Amino acid sequence: MAASLLRRNPRFTSIPLSLRFSTLSTPSSSNPRSPSSLDSISRVKSAIRSELDPDRIATLFESSSHEPSFYGDRLIYSIAVRKLWRSRRPDLIRRVLDHQLSHPSTPKSEAFFVRTLLLFSESGLLDDAVATFHRIPSPRTDRSFSALLSAFLDNQQVQRLRESFVSIPKELGVSPGVSSYNVLIKSHCVDGDLSAARQVLDEMRERGIDPNIVSYNTLLDGYSKKGDAFGFEEILGEIKSRGLDFNLVTYNCRLSALCAQGKSSEAEELLDVMVSNGLKPNRISFDAVIDGFCKEGNVKSALRVFTRMRSGKKGNEAGDEAGGENDIVLPSSKTYSKLIRSLVQKEELELALDISKECLEKKWTPPFDAMKGLVNGLVKNSQIDLAKGILKKMRKGLRGDAIDAWKKVEGALQL
Repeated sequence: MAASLLRRNPRFTSIPLSLRFSTLSTPSSSNPRSPSSLDSISRVKSAIRSELDPDRIATLFESSSHEPSFYGDRLIYSIAVRKLWRSRRPDLIRRVLDHQLSHPSTPKSEAFFVRTLLLFSESGLLDDAVATFHRIPSPRTDRSFSALLSAFLDNQQVQRLRESFVSIPKELGVSPGVSSYNVLIKSHCVDGDLSAARQVLDEMRERGIDPNIVSYNTLLDGYSKKGDAFGFEEILGEIKSRGLDFNLVTYNCRLSALCAQGKSSEAEELLDVMVSNGLKPNRISFDAVIDGFCKEGNVKSALRVFTRMRSGKKGNEAGDEAGGENDIVLPSSKTYSKLIRSLVQKEELELALDISKECLEKKWTPPFDAMKGLVNGLVKNSQIDLAKGILKKMRKGLRGDAIDAWKKVEGALQL
């Protein structure tokens, strides 16, 4: 099958015969460290990245899966499994991952099993993830136990998570550590039961396990989403009293909480505090503040933060020192959508037009409702040519079903 695959794809005919049929060979039949072998593995990885046929992806994967330079590459595993998942081929995901776990040459370490477990989980194959956990050689540690619990949580099986938290330590002698407890805390926060989440913190301390910043960040996020300002501040105070350092997630929770309370100006100041403490705000940080200002109707301030985000500025004023390229944060399509909507609502049409053009240049489709308001606003201001220009750009950038949807919007325009 591998030979047939490579014949049909001339790009890969330079792969040596020994590699094409390596699934039939013993581990000693090739030298994985030789330059020619490493070069061949590189070609196979490239093939997997470009291949569209799921069966061919699986065959290529299996042809090199026993090579250290292949099974040591976490990214190629993720790429291959994701492509098979998008092709709706759970059978092939099972085939290639089971092949890996069973092959005598691949590692039998807990870390390798955990990686495979999580790949099964991300593909929605929860029972396979559970089976992988039970294949891990003893002794299992908190690392694999927390991975199993995360698989339950990610697949919305909260009850199985909690049952396993109680039963598996008894059955297999696994001692839950801080990572496993953190998953349990998150499960309660997902359910909105923050009282139960707090009780888990107490249980951890009773068992001699110190909650870490991840434990507290999970609770902060829970209180923030619930809009419980008192509970949020209480957890924040506990973090400080225990001498834990705020990390990026802690600050992002604080930014979201401030913006939810209509205190976006304070949130913007907190961006400077982050930088002064050696933490670089990320997209989540900036989006929280931009969204906060937009909801408050302060679109000019939202634009200021947007400009800072893209320029790498460390401060608010134009004269402040600029950071290097590593300080620049690239906005997402959602960032552009928020700004365009807010600018149109505030009838800042020229600014909305500029942001819309920039969004379209990135091949992102702006929200139709905002674009309809923009075009109608331009027409109302007798800026017919600008209105027609943005319509042309919209038509050019749309694909698939969006084309027909936009035609309906155009039919309702005042142009």
